[in-house]
Amino acid sequence: MNPTSFGLRLPLPSWLKAKTAEGPGGDVRRRLWMQLPCGFIVLFLCLLAGEQIKNWLHQPIPGNVLGLFILLICFRLHLISPRLIEEASNRLLFILPALFIPIYVSAIGQEQLWSQVGVALLLALLAATVCLWIFVGHLAQLLFRDSKRHE
Repeated sequence: MNPTSFGLRLPLPSWLKAKTAEGPGGDVRRRLWMQLPCGFIVLFLCLLAGEQIKNWLHQPIPGNVLGLFILLICFRLHLISPRLIEEASNRLLFILPALFIPIYVSAIGQEQLWSQVGVALLLALLAATVCLWIFVGHLAQLLFRDSKRHE
């Protein structure tokens, strides 16, 4: 099946585009060595700016969410190119599940919580999973039907 059969265009990773466009060479490695730290710095600065705004305004909005809004505004105003943070954000996505491990461990360690509402939590999780499967299944069938109709 073609990746664009549902009308979606999946972009190539930047390192693959760079190798195919420029060929294998030092330019690709040099660009990655510069682009990766710059992307991390931009993401970190947006996070710090969001945290600072949260502290100034004394609002219950998380600083990282405000940082994402700052990044979005920078994209819209063409102050920052999305390609600048593309490689850094792709690298962070690979370690994202590891960042949630402390949350899972602390939730499992709450024996009093599980003894009081454990059954309700498990039933809610099961119901949410079933509803999500049904929704995604219907959406996939709808998209598949529309793509067959346009062929």
